[in-house]
Amino acid sequence: MSHMAATAFRSPGSRNCRWAARQLGCTTRAAAYGENADGDVPASLQDKWSQPLQFIWPDLSSEPVPGNCPVCADPGPHRAALILTGAGPGGSDWCVIECRSCRSRFSTDRQGADYHGGDVPDTPFLHYYMEQGAGLRPMLEPLGFAEPGPRRMLEIGGGFGFPSDYVQTVLGWTAKGFDPSGLAVMGQRYLGLDITRDYWTSDTPLEQPFDVAYASEVIEHIPEPGPFLAAMRRAVGQQGVVALTTPNGAALNPGTTPGMLVPIASPGLHLTLFSAQGLDLALRMAGFAHVQVEEDGAQLRAFASASTLPPLRPLKAEYYVEYLRRRIATPDIAPALLSGLRYRLFKELVNQGDQAGALQLYAEMAAALRQRFGVDLDDPASLLLPPAGIESREWLALMPGNITGLLYFRAVLANNAEQDARSAAFYAGRAAQAGASLRLALRAVGIEDGETEALAMAAMHLYLTAAAGVGVDTAPLLSAVEHGDENGGLLLPARFRCQLRDLVVRDLRATRHPALLWRALQVINPAPLDEAAILSDALATGLPVAPVAAFEALQTAPDADSVRHALWQIWCTPGISEAPASLSHARKLALIRLVLLGAYADAETLFEVWEDQTLADDRSVADALAIAAAARRQGRVTPAGDYTAIEQAADAQGVKQALWALWTRPGAAESPALIRQARKLALIRLVLLGAFADAESLFTAWEDPGLANDEPVATALAIAASAR
Repeated sequence: MSHMAATAFRSPGSRNCRWAARQLGCTTRAAAYGENADGDVPASLQDKWSQPLQFIWPDLSSEPVPGNCPVCADPGPHRAALILTGAGPGGSDWCVIECRSCRSRFSTDRQGADYHGGDVPDTPFLHYYMEQGAGLRPMLEPLGFAEPGPRRMLEIGGGFGFPSDYVQTVLGWTAKGFDPSGLAVMGQRYLGLDITRDYWTSDTPLEQPFDVAYASEVIEHIPEPGPFLAAMRRAVGQQGVVALTTPNGAALNPGTTPGMLVPIASPGLHLTLFSAQGLDLALRMAGFAHVQVEEDGAQLRAFASASTLPPLRPLKAEYYVEYLRRRIATPDIAPALLSGLRYRLFKELVNQGDQAGALQLYAEMAAALRQRFGVDLDDPASLLLPPAGIESREWLALMPGNITGLLYFRAVLANNAEQDARSAAFYAGRAAQAGASLRLALRAVGIEDGETEALAMAAMHLYLTAAAGVGVDTAPLLSAVEHGDENGGLLLPARFRCQLRDLVVRDLRATRHPALLWRALQVINPAPLDEAAILSDALATGLPVAPVAAFEALQTAPDADSVRHALWQIWCTPGISEAPASLSHARKLALIRLVLLGAYADAETLFEVWEDQTLADDRSVADALAIAAAARRQGRVTPAGDYTAIEQAADAQGVKQALWALWTRPGAAESPALIRQARKLALIRLVLLGAFADAESLFTAWEDPGLANDEPVATALAIAASAR
């Protein structure tokens, strides 16, 4: 039986996800201003991109670095923010410093690359760009203020030109593009756009000002951003609006995931990474009287005008969907472009809750990809990913670049709309595998994809939740992921690995099903575990159902001592206090098993000690207690109050056994003072033995903060906390 998670899964924050193609010289959008999109790295960069980037984060005591800030002109010296070993010209280190005044980050090497590309971009990566790499919604988001009407937009460094196509298709504007790269040729060919293959400068002829000048992910490539902003200021005159996006310099830090960090850094390509303060200052220095800069995660969005800015608002979802639908309906559209547009619409429909529309569109995509690649997306269990170590162009010839997202959002539909946890687990598991497989192939040619990274993280989260819901033993995989390396296995970022267990516990707790949450609490020794192999085996064997070993031990215990031992193991599990349903279920199983074994006094004693009358609301427990009452022997044994076994225990296990023996004696429930004293002695003895984790775990499980009012206990707990 499936036990669905209560959480409704959605898009994993993809608005700010970006991809970096060092092979193409791309970040977020191939061939933005100053980018090479013909499939070749500029000659000066070819050698240095052949090896993985080595990030070194200097501390505050590092030697200051001289250099004029290209944003505010502060001559320094400035703090070194990042060193990328061997990533600079001639194999030198690429140094990024942080301005002491405006906090923007900039490279000490200010030599920009030459981005005039050939006429035809590299086909596999062009297809990948259209299917997945182009962050279409993030490109269009800054144009949320734009409304239909007879207006004109200049797009600088637009490459393929999706924003220009959007304003023309949906808003009825006229757009003009300037971009020197080969990708501009494809925008002309596929979208019919008016793009001049050149840079926009202060000398470019201007017949009349544009209503909007837009540059997405461009200014970070410019050696001298001041003159570039002045050229944009000239383009819009007194009434127009400049809109631009650029990476947020504040996101250049060790806490950013690799899929985002590599594109943001982009040594040799990204020369200036603005702070919000620095970008505001630069726009005002360029002559704009009205400026607004917004931070959105790893991206900055800026708007500027000599006149009052229009009301700024998010992109209208209905406009975005209309654009996608119109373009999808274009006759004879290129298959890769059609695949990318359909995928983006599919994602939008899933997030909007249009489940019927999303399922219909998925069926159309699956049919097209079956014909194009020979893959069956309707049967994720049989989906075979490209072999490990395959060259990236071969990979992209075997699978669509958006395969991770297609599978993940199909998993979301299975989970949320169809209430089919098993299908959701299959789709999500394959999505996590596909994300790792694709990123591994792309890394070999210097490409990193932040959105695929985010999708793979969301897919792993959904897989663990859904798989637990159908009875899969997810504890080994969760433990393996939790302790794995972000550069190995499924390539999941370290920060996500640390958060994953809490995410899964939160979701499974919402189900209120004891067996499900227990699977998220179990910690397995990760040393011999291979996360990729565990996931692969589970999918290959059809997600086999496995009983919960802890509960199985209770149900099959051969005697009362074994019942007590199995219950103790559950009771001492870290986090069990956060799983009352699991603990209550274990107690029910223990009571029933003790009665079945004839240990009537033990069953009655435990029931009294627990002081949980809700247990008797369960019919099976009530019947068991009735049997015990009928067979009860006359008289009770009063506990002796002997704490010697606890105080003299040689190890943590001895403390637990002594405590358990004292606690489960008949009549113990009638002496709460005895129980509390035993608990105090146990906590102190565990700390004296160095079993700090055991002491803290028991203190948490008992949920009796009054214990800490005892001075010796408080001292013991403080020692345990400092030693943790």
